Formats: sequence, C-alpha cells, structure tokens
Amino acid sequence: MTITSWSFIAFLAVSILAFSLAPGRWRANYVFPVTTIVFMLLVMPSLAASLAVLGYVLLLWLATIAISKWPMRPVRTIVLSVVLIVFGWMKAYDFLAFLPLSGQVPVTIGLSYMLIRSMQLLVDIADTPSLRPNFVQIFSFTTSWPSLIAGPIQRYQDFNGQVSTMESFRPSTEVVFSAMMRMVKGFFFVLVLADATKHVWLGLQDISLAGAYPIALAGAQAAFLIHLFFDFSGYMHIVIGAAQLFGLQLPENFERPWQSKSFLEFWGRWHMTMSNWFKTYVFNAVLMVLVKRWPSAKLSDLHGVVAFFLTFFLVGLWHGTTWAFVLCGFLLGIGASANQVYRNGIRRKLGKKRLEMLAGRKLYSIAAAALTFTYICFSVIPLWLSIAQIRNVVISYKLSGLIAAEVALFVFLLVTLPGVQRLSRSWPPSLPRLQAAMVAGFQCAAIDAYVFLFPAIGGAFFYEQF
Repeated sequence: MTITSWSFIAFLAVSILAFSLAPGRWRANYVFPVTTIVFMLLVMPSLAASLAVLGYVLLLWLATIAISKWPMRPVRTIVLSVVLIVFGWMKAYDFLAFLPLSGQVPVTIGLSYMLIRSMQLLVDIADTPSLRPNFVQIFSFTTSWPSLIAGPIQRYQDFNGQVSTMESFRPSTEVVFSAMMRMVKGFFFVLVLADATKHVWLGLQDISLAGAYPIALAGAQAAFLIHLFFDFSGYMHIVIGAAQLFGLQLPENFERPWQSKSFLEFWGRWHMTMSNWFKTYVFNAVLMVLVKRWPSAKLSDLHGVVAFFLTFFLVGLWHGTTWAFVLCGFLLGIGASANQVYRNGIRRKLGKKRLEMLAGRKLYSIAAAALTFTYICFSVIPLWLSIAQIRNVVISYKLSGLIAAEVALFVFLLVTLPGVQRLSRSWPPSLPRLQAAMVAGFQCAAIDAYVFLFPAIGGAFFYEQF
C-alpha cells in the first residue's frame, strides 16, 4: 500500500469509522495503536519487517526503563550508544558491515524517523524520569502511522498531550473541510507535480550520465530538488490532513523554502522538524561541550563553525547508509560551516546597520539566493547518484565541466528565482470555503486527467527510504 493508493483511502475510511464509533476511553489505548499495526502490515515490505520494527520498539521500552531508573550520565551514554548501534545494524550501514548478521535484517520503512523520535524521548527522560511512558504509549509515539513513513518529527510531550484529548475529540465541520482540502492538495502535489518533475529529472539524469553535458547535469540538479519538494511537501499535506481527523496536530515541515537567501535559512524552512531536532539535540549539545572544554571568547566563532559542521554532517549521514551519504554529510557540513564563517566575517566587517542595508539590496538578495540554491542542489547530489556514478561523473566532466554545470545552474536560478519568490510570497491565497472547494475540485480533475493521459512513474515517496 502507498499513501496515494485507493487502499490507503480505504484504510483511512475504516480507521476513521472505528475511531468515531469506539468508546472514548478506547481510542488512545486500543483503536489508534491497532490502526498503526494495520498500517505497518500494509506498508512494510514483509511481515518480518514489521516484527523487526516491533523488536526495535521493545528495545526502546527497555531503554526508557534503564534511563529512568539510573539517570546517571554513564548509564545514559551506554543506553544511547546501544540504541544507535542497533539502529545502524538494522539499517545495514556500510561502515558497520563488520557486525554479526549485518545486512540480514529485513528492510524496514521509517526506522530513521523512529530513531529521532526515540532519541528525543530518551534524552528527555534522563532529565525528567517521571516522563517515562508505558509500552503502548512508546509504540504509538514511535510508530504513529501518520508520521511513520517520513515524519514530520514530533516531540513525545506534544504527541502525548494530543493523544490524551482523543477521548473527547469530535471533528467539527471546519476540521473535516480543512483536512479534506489539505489532503487533496497533497495528492495533487504528489500525483501530478511530483510525477511530472520526476520525468524531467530522470530524463536529464540519463543524459548527464551518458556523457559530459553540463547543461543536462545542471538541469538534473534543479529538477531533482523541485521534484523532492513536491513529493515531500505533498506527502506532508496528506498526512497532516489525515491526522487532523484523529485529533492530532502534526507540526509543519515547510515554510516557503524558496524564500531562503542562505544555506542555514534554507534548512530553517525545509524539513523544519528534522532541522529543529538536530539543532536542539545535536548542535546545542556539541556547542555546549566545545564551550565548556575551551571557554575562550576568541574561539566562539570557531565553536559555532565546528558545531554546524558536525551537525550537518550527521544530517547527511542520517539520510542513508552508503558512502554516498557520508559524502552528502561532508558537503552539507561544508555548506553550513562556510555560511557561518561568512555571516560572522561580514557582520564584523560591516556592522549591523550596513549589513542590513546590504541585505536589503535587490541584486545582493537575488545573488545570495541563487548561490544558496546552487550549492544546495550540488550538495544533495549523493541523494540521487551512487558513489560509483559520482566517481564516473567527476572523471567524465573533469573540473571544468563540473564548474560549467554549476555556473549554468547559478545563471538559471538567478533568472528564475525572483519570480518564484514573488509567487511563493502570495501563494497559497486565503480563499473562502466555496472557492477553496472549487480549487480542490480542479485539482481532483487535474489528477484524473494526468493519470489518464500520462504513464505515472509511481514508486514510493523519496523520503520513505529513510
């Protein structure tokens, strides 16, 4: 089953019916966990994969018991290390191939998102032992079906607070209408816009791999990021809308990322729940360790640069298991560190007032945005090319060809981004209910026509592999 299939619509309808008819006290403890189990059985590649996920949840439950009983730092470190190693073993990371039975664990879906949610819970339990949930609560939180496949990432405290209101939840007409409109928008993004841009991306990818064609390589980079946006944000619209029908308010994951004018601003607008998690539980922790270890005001800039590099390196590593994702993490780390060095340097050189004047200049703003997205497109190449393909591209294009591709991409973005940013500032417009319903009807008609006229590439959501 996929989120865009009729079987998902059937699953959602039956789940809503069961949720609505069940006694209020059953909803959080029985109905919602059962719907998650059914969802897992439908989307996981195999029954063994579902059992593997349940085994990981059991490990987390035992980990919460250990940390709540012995919250000392050595115990916390050992427990978190065990959870991370087991996760890496289950995901079959290339650099953990030496572990026994490595690569023999059934392929699962959503394990990376489960890891982030569970690590947040374990860290917070170490600070507040009374927070420890029971097994059913841990299962519902870590495997919650609306966000199992690709997020968004939610803190346990927020999730549990919403689950506790399920007993009295009654969806109003406004909630149902809002949920339906949002889901239709998500289906339109995924089935039409993401699929169309996927055709463009894969076509340009094939051309760029067949020989040294810098324009095709530049186009493939831009098309991939556009496809990823519609694919990922469309999925978010669907699951956020569906969750509303169960009384869950999932956090937003996108905030007009095309308005970004720097690398760090982009990651504050794109996949925001992941960015916020890494900021809270990795960046802040690393920065605190560095400041305590080397408490010098002269080193404050260096502390931030190092913390940003390590944080974004782990962001790249979190996305996948092969050496290509190690490269992705390195490129992301370089981008974040360079952004921080530039930001510190130009602020110190110009001062706050002159810097604000410079940032307000249209040409500077457009050039900064174009440079930002050029590097972002370049840094996420390892998400769609293997390390062997990247090696062949480097050999085939040589340095001159690679530079030509990025220059072409920069020029393209320099021309197109101003229009995209103007459009995204005013879109989507706030519409009355009747007009919103008409727009949704148009989107449904477009989905029907597109699916009928064009062969869909289909496949899983891109972020589902994580």
